[in-house]
Amino acid sequence: MKKANALLLLALFASLAFPSCESPNSKKNNLTPLNKGVTITNPITYEVLIKNPDIDDEWQSKCLENTDVKLMSRDIIGAVINGKLKAFDYYDNHQLSKSEIEAILKKNGDENHIGNIQFKEEWYWDKSSFQLQKKVKSIMFGYEIREENNKVRGYRASFVVNLGNE
Repeated sequence: MKKANALLLLALFASLAFPSCESPNSKKNNLTPLNKGVTITNPITYEVLIKNPDIDDEWQSKCLENTDVKLMSRDIIGAVINGKLKAFDYYDNHQLSKSEIEAILKKNGDENHIGNIQFKEEWYWDKSSFQLQKKVKSIMFGYEIREENNKVRGYRASFVVNLGNE
């Protein structure tokens, strides 16, 4: 009996003294692993506005006030230039050479001229946890095309970058 009590006490002490092996972020992210649940897009392609083209549009300004993708765009463009990521032509899907990539970037300007992003994604719905998960397959930056009065007229496609999921 003394042995059982000693073991119980030791187990209780160990559980209090030694932290769990659980990662600190595991309680924050209760999503199931990707690809769990039902595939509801295979894939979906859509554009997201990341820079307000109309400074008088207060609603759009409010929606985008916490949006800054410059770090991501610099990282992706840098990886494309350095050959870590491959870039493909938006129109015919041929892999672009370094000189073609440089010409596109020269024509469009830096990340300050990016106005939207086109995503190609797969979406997964987990009905048991009511979670929607997205897996980005590719990304393309849209550069602003401005009129003479500096108003945004539209967006010019840059190149498609597969994010290792193709």
